[in-house]
Amino acid sequence: MRVENWYPEKITAEIEKKAMDRLEKAAESVASRARGLVPVGKDVAGKGKWSKREAGALKKSIRVVRLKGDPKMNVRVYAGNRDVFYARFVEYGTVKMKARPFLRPALNASKASIKATVENG
Repeated sequence: MRVENWYPEKITAEIEKKAMDRLEKAAESVASRARGLVPVGKDVAGKGKWSKREAGALKKSIRVVRLKGDPKMNVRVYAGNRDVFYARFVEYGTVKMKARPFLRPALNASKASIKATVENG
């Protein structure tokens, strides 16, 4: 009787890859829902009001990032970037502006689908 070679590192890597793929798919469902909920302003440039913000820039900045390093299983949904620094102001509000959350409601509305995706693929 012949025994096949046992490679636990290979099996672990395959399991981790499948889990990360599922996490990324679940995160993409949150990001997609957030893109639908995010408020999109009007481009007022040229109408007597100054704004160098592009209408829809916040919506375009929502993305899923698979992080490397420790812990290995780390997928995040980000909104905003260097140019779209105001994502947190929209989500949480400011002293002068009412909050218009889009990420937290997207996560809350996606919890059932996240669970199903992670459990069943």
